[in-house]
Amino acid sequence: MGRSIVDICNEALGEVPADQISDIDDASSMSAKHCKRLYPGVVSDLLESENWDFATRRAALAPVANSRPSEWAYAYALPTDLRSPIRVLPAESGTGIGFAAPGTQALIEQFVNSIEYVIADGVLFTSLADAVLEYSADDVKPTAFTAMFARLVVLTLAYRLVMPLIGDASRQRQLFDMMELQRQRAVADEANRDRDASGFVSERAMARGVGYVSGRR
Repeated sequence: MGRSIVDICNEALGEVPADQISDIDDASSMSAKHCKRLYPGVVSDLLESENWDFATRRAALAPVANSRPSEWAYAYALPTDLRSPIRVLPAESGTGIGFAAPGTQALIEQFVNSIEYVIADGVLFTSLADAVLEYSADDVKPTAFTAMFARLVVLTLAYRLVMPLIGDASRQRQLFDMMELQRQRAVADEANRDRDASGFVSERAMARGVGYVSGRR
């Protein structure tokens, strides 16, 4: 079973150490006040740091009026829960998990890496019809976190709670070391997870960066 926000906060408070909470909205508790203030930023920062599988989604994009027809053939509205784009895919890739036929992986990789797009003024422009966007979402619930990521949230939150709650710089340094080690473990765990065999990011693509702009500007 996944952790709740209160579960994560209490694990972090245990690492500080500081008083536990039963309700993050408890205005009489200093622990709750600081957890409520710091937790959203911790999760946001960590989600931004990697393309975590549990936060990755695919959505068929809805077309909108194209204000740049001389540059791009199509314009699309962005998903409302978009944190950051990863790549644009053809409609045949679907919005779920698919698998490439044996011997076709290199061709798929070449095609996917050739898809150019740009995001400007809240619109995605590309020359691909019926585009699907693979992206990192910003509305991820704690119950969706992997165990490794949840532990990283715990230690990062504890690191940020130490000074306002107990003012112990020595403990903060200890938690920083624990947090950085857990970050490495979480990233390694992510890399070892099975990926969608129909989706590829080649070394060339990673070197050039897959993000808001791919290819032309």
